[in-house]
Amino acid sequence: MDKIRRFDKYTVAVSLLVLVSAGYTLLQISSRLLSTGFQDMTQVYMRVGLGTIIAILLFRKKLSLKHIRATPIRDRLILLCMGTVGFSIGVYFITVGVLNAKLVNTSVIFASVPFFSYIYAFFFLKKPIDVKLVLLLCLSLVGIAIVGSKSIIPRLDTFGIGEFYTLLAAATMAVFYVGRKMLSDHLNNSEITITVMIIAAVSGFIIAQLKGETFQLSVFSDPLVILGLAIGAGMNIVANFAETYAFKHLDAVIGSQILLLENIFSLIAGYFLYHEIISLPEIIGASIVIGSVILANRILPKE
Repeated sequence: MDKIRRFDKYTVAVSLLVLVSAGYTLLQISSRLLSTGFQDMTQVYMRVGLGTIIAILLFRKKLSLKHIRATPIRDRLILLCMGTVGFSIGVYFITVGVLNAKLVNTSVIFASVPFFSYIYAFFFLKKPIDVKLVLLLCLSLVGIAIVGSKSIIPRLDTFGIGEFYTLLAAATMAVFYVGRKMLSDHLNNSEITITVMIIAAVSGFIIAQLKGETFQLSVFSDPLVILGLAIGAGMNIVANFAETYAFKHLDAVIGSQILLLENIFSLIAGYFLYHEIISLPEIIGASIVIGSVILANRILPKE
């Protein structure tokens, strides 16, 4: 019975991340819609803040303010890193990336998340080194370099600005995934979700003010902005809650790699919505990344 329960949790976690990978494509579309009315960090705290309010209403019965206040110091520091670096700053970088690169390129470059997750897991979770896994992750980086430079022979001088920001997003958002594995069981899934979203919204607002970002109230009359907010707020709730659950029951690297299915969804959405055409080098680079992910998933043990 215990084995069945563990299997069920693993299956649910994998299924949730597959759905989230499709949802990330919607978030990319949301970023482009919101860019018609908001600057980069403003749209981040707007959609995260709205999502936080909705999430509190949805999960209020599972929240205990007294319990949250009693969170251990170590967990508080981890949650702070997850909310600021892993969420707010990470989403900001991916937003800038989406606005300056093809949807599929953004997804493929984001494929480097497992690489950063593996590095963080090695240092903070004391994960053993697997030579085959390291080689596969490095191979995926070669594919990312090809996609980013749009050349079969990678060149740093042609690496796009959107792709560069997406690489930064991968480095920062990996903090969220590994941070979830480091948390104790003090807070439940809903409490972690809400806490991280509040931290992300507040830190995003502070950063936006420091950057001098402003907006006009008239933008709320734009249907594209409203649609973008709805998608952004909704998917932030679903993605945060699903990932918080999934990464509790999955290895950080495995979970990060499952999310790379976003590449397929982004390719389809980019073609049909924005007429984005993927070039031969981009196809080769993406194939290298996806192939390395498939092989790595066969090597990694299931937790």
